[in-house]
Amino acid sequence: MGNISRHTGINIGGLNPVSWIYREDVAIFSGSDSSLYCLIVPKPGKSWNSLYGTPETIQLESEQQDTPGGMKYLYKLKILVPKDRIAVEAELFRMTGRRLILKVGDKNGTIRILGTMDIPMKLTSKLLKPAAMETFNGYELLFSGEFSRPAGFLQPPTGITIEDENQD
Repeated sequence: MGNISRHTGINIGGLNPVSWIYREDVAIFSGSDSSLYCLIVPKPGKSWNSLYGTPETIQLESEQQDTPGGMKYLYKLKILVPKDRIAVEAELFRMTGRRLILKVGDKNGTIRILGTMDIPMKLTSKLLKPAAMETFNGYELLFSGEFSRPAGFLQPPTGITIEDENQD
């Protein structure tokens, strides 16, 4: 058995950047049952799409639930995208109802993959235009998904590496 050791390095909060890709634009999605690493390669001519969120509004929640069918892992990623504008509305219209895979990085350099080829993430959004001029005007995006295993960690292009415990 392994140990969960004390973290001795820097642990900065916050998520940024966030990218997404349509499931059908993925050529290779490889994960291992023996590790949490996964490898994703887009199809030729396809790439990850960036998603800007207002700084310090990108929030990831993960919950583990024991169910009669086995353990399930719930993920919710909430992002605020500023300003009501046609370019954002058009992109959200294209994304809604589509099968999405997300790549979420944090300030520590950890990159997680949310969604799989079999169970992609789902997007819902709403436009927020409050009456007060000083408050946020824009879109609240919510990506959600339920999985049978935890979200994977992006495998470096050089292959799986064993990390130093001080970098956790």
